[in-house]
Amino acid sequence: MSRVFKSHLDGLSALYRGVRALANATVTTLGPQGAHVVIKKERSHPYITKHGASIAKELQLSDAFENMGLKLAREVALQTDMHVGDGSTTAIVLTESLFALGLQGIARGLDPLEIKQGIVLAGDKILEELTKLALPVQTSKDVVSVATTAANNDPMLGQLAADVIANIGIEGEYFIEKSPTLQTTIHTCVSLGLHSGYLSSYFVTHPETMEVIYEDAYVLLCNQTLSYANQDFICFLEKVAQEKKLPLIIVAANIDPQLLSVLIVNKLKGSFPLCAITIPEQGEMCKQILEDITVVTGATLIDSFLGMSLSTADITVLGKVEKVIISEKKTAFFHGLGESTIIAEHIAHVHQQIQSNPSKEERVILEKRLSRLSGKKIRVSLGSTTEDEFKEKKIHLIHALQAVKAACREGYLPGGGVALFRAAERIQVPEKISPGVAYGYTCLIQSMRAPFTAMITNCGKLPTTLLDTLIEHPDPCFGYNGMTHAVENVISSGICDAFSVVKFVLKYSISIACLLLTSSLFIVDSSGEVQDGSLGDTSAQREE
Repeated sequence: MSRVFKSHLDGLSALYRGVRALANATVTTLGPQGAHVVIKKERSHPYITKHGASIAKELQLSDAFENMGLKLAREVALQTDMHVGDGSTTAIVLTESLFALGLQGIARGLDPLEIKQGIVLAGDKILEELTKLALPVQTSKDVVSVATTAANNDPMLGQLAADVIANIGIEGEYFIEKSPTLQTTIHTCVSLGLHSGYLSSYFVTHPETMEVIYEDAYVLLCNQTLSYANQDFICFLEKVAQEKKLPLIIVAANIDPQLLSVLIVNKLKGSFPLCAITIPEQGEMCKQILEDITVVTGATLIDSFLGMSLSTADITVLGKVEKVIISEKKTAFFHGLGESTIIAEHIAHVHQQIQSNPSKEERVILEKRLSRLSGKKIRVSLGSTTEDEFKEKKIHLIHALQAVKAACREGYLPGGGVALFRAAERIQVPEKISPGVAYGYTCLIQSMRAPFTAMITNCGKLPTTLLDTLIEHPDPCFGYNGMTHAVENVISSGICDAFSVVKFVLKYSISIACLLLTSSLFIVDSSGEVQDGSLGDTSAQREE
C-alpha cells in the first residue's frame, strides 16, 4: 500500500471527475419528469428511488482520488437532507456546476483564493435577492403548494402534509407507519416524549429514516450508572432473554462504553433486539423524568434509594409500551401500559404543583414535565402496495413536512429552480475588482441556472430557449411548469420552495465548492496506479 500525493491541477481534475459522476447519477431525478434510479444493496432486494441523498449514499468509484471528490460532494446531499430534507439533488447539481466553472478559471491561471472570494461575495448578494423574493405563508393553499413541491409533486402527499401540520402546528411531532390497508389515515395519539435518543446508530432498525422502531416493547428503568462490571445487570438481561421479554428498551442515568459495546454486539447478532438511551438531565430532574416514564409504562424504577436493585428484581419490574420510536435526539413512547387511574392522578399532581409553586423557574420546569406526560402526536398510517413504495412515500412525506415547517418560519420562494436564477439575474459583477474575484462572481451567477436547466432538460425541453423567454419577462415568479409544460407564474401554479431550503442549498454548495477549489495537495492510500488528470501535465508523485 503506497502513499500517493497528487499535484494541484491533476488532483483537482480527479476530484472533479468524482463530483461529476455523482451529479450525473442524480441529476436525471430532478423535477416532476425526473427518472427513478434502481439501487441493489448487498443482502437486500433492489429498490427504486428519486431521492438524491439515498442515491449518493450508494455510489463509490474505483479511483481513490475520484472517490474522494464523490465523497466530498456526497456530504452536500447528506447535510442538506439532514438539515432541511428537500433539495439534496439541487445541492449536488449546484456544487458540480460551481466546481466545474471554478476549475476552468484555475486552469487559466487565476488565483483560487480570489475565485473563492468572488463566489462568496456573489453568494451574499444572491441571498439578499432571495430574501426580497420570499413570501410569507398566509393561506392553506400556500402550505399545500410548498408541501406538494417538496413531496416530488405528489398532490396526495402534499395535502396529507398540510393536514398533519394543521393538526399539530409547526412545533408538533408526528410518526409515520405503513398502513395495514391501502388507505392513508391520520390519528392523534398520546405519547411521552424525551429529548434524548439512542446511544449508538447500531441500534437503528430503520436505516432509511435512521430510527429505532419497535412495537410491544418492554422498558427497563434504572436511576443509576450501568456498567459491564455490574453482574446483577448482566444476570437480569439473561432473565429477560429467557422469558423472551423482547424487544427491550433500557433507560438509565448513564451507561458506560464497555457495556454499551456488549449491548450493541447482542443487538447486531439479531437474537436480542434492544436499544439503550440515557437521561441527559442530572439529579432531581433525571429522577423526575424516570418517574414519569415509570407511571406511563407501568414499570418499577430500579433505584437503590427506593430500596430497589437489580440483584433482587425480576422481570415484573419491566414496563411496556405499544410502540416506541427513537431517533438520534428524541424518544417517543406510545400508549404505555401503565394504569390509567395512576397516570391521571400523576398528571393531576403535576397540575397542582404548577398552581401552588411561587417560583417562575420551577413552574416552567413543571410545565415542561406536564407537556411530556400529556404530549400528543399525529400518527400517519401511509397506504402503499409494497414496502418499497411505502419507503419512498415516507421519504417524500417527511420532506414535505420539513419544508412546510421551514416555510412557515421563513417564507417561501418560486419553485422549480426559478428563484435561484432570478436572484442571480438581479445582480451584476462589481467594478474595480481583480480578474480572479470577478471570475468567481461570474461563476456563481452562471451556476444559479444549473438546477433550472437540469429540470428543463429532464422535461425534454431546450433550456436556452426557455431561459431567454423567462429573462425577458418582468415577473420574478414567472417560470416553467414541468407538469403541464406551460410557461407561467409558478407560485400561482403551486410550485413553491421553502426559503430556508434554498438558502441552505446555496450556502452549503458554496462552502463545499470553495473548499474543493482551494485545495492544493491530495493524499490517499492506494495500491493501484493513479491516472493523470485531464488538466495539466504534471505527473503524480509517489512516496513509498
